[in-house]
Amino acid sequence: MDSARVTGEGGTTPGFGQAVIHVGNESKVRVWGGCDSERAWLLRDRLDHLAATGQRRITLDVSELRFADFTAVAILVGALARIRRLGAEVAVSPSSGGAYRLLKRAEVAMARSVGIQ
Repeated sequence: MDSARVTGEGGTTPGFGQAVIHVGNESKVRVWGGCDSERAWLLRDRLDHLAATGQRRITLDVSELRFADFTAVAILVGALARIRRLGAEVAVSPSSGGAYRLLKRAEVAMARSVGIQ
């Protein structure tokens, strides 16, 4: 990771933060603390920007995410779906965490509600 750079450290309120680590055309977005709907919009904008600027592989690291309200989950699930439609590969990690399981369940529920199998 010699060529990695970190941008955008910090958040707008105590207890929430996000940082992006870029390595080539891959980005890892690390989030920590609590994420309500206001912070989820900021995170969605960051994810959208990465996809729009050519990042083809994006990993959302939720290992330190301690809280996300219902609206935040819906915003993030929508963002992940939109990024995939743009042709980017999106992963959520770690797959063993509670935030990962919640996002995956919400993605499945959304796909069923719009008729995607």
